[in-house]
Amino acid sequence: MPLSAAAIVEAAHRLLLDYGLQDVSMRRLAGELDVRPGALYYHVPSKQQLLADVAHRILAPLADPPGTVGVEELMRRFRATVLPIRDGADLMLIAFGLNPGLPPVPALRRGLERLGLASDQAHERAQIVMHFALGAVAAEQNAALLHPTPETPDRETTGPEATGPEATGPETTGGAALYDEGLRLLMPTAD
Repeated sequence: MPLSAAAIVEAAHRLLLDYGLQDVSMRRLAGELDVRPGALYYHVPSKQQLLADVAHRILAPLADPPGTVGVEELMRRFRATVLPIRDGADLMLIAFGLNPGLPPVPALRRGLERLGLASDQAHERAQIVMHFALGAVAAEQNAALLHPTPETPDRETTGPEATGPEATGPETTGGAALYDEGLRLLMPTAD
């Protein structure tokens, strides 16, 4: 396969899943693709942008959810997507720092507008909800890393397509219940 931005993002995504964020280096990525590290920069401007592109790839299914998906369910899907990925929250913190409009933000804004918020209010509330979600997932992942339990799921039983308690990841910080309560407090109610 010829070297392209898409091939580089795909390889970086595989490295993230297999080894975690710390091992997604340009040197290691170049080795995986059998090219010199400088060749990568012809296709991606920086490692930070590459990481943002990997995050966008992971979050792409949240970009345009069906119209029946409510804002709370959308944010539950965000958690279910990010939580099982090794260092997923850390990756998302970097990515949202570079591009605060990554998925699911546009869909979240549209959903908040459907609930009656004006455009500027929906934008502000979406940013608040994303800050909460990023922090909550990061805290949950870090707690699981520092206090592993036998119930910590493996990658095969997690993700947005999984169901049951194993789909939500470790519950060391209150997990899904705490996250859902935070969403409930932050979301407007339909009139």
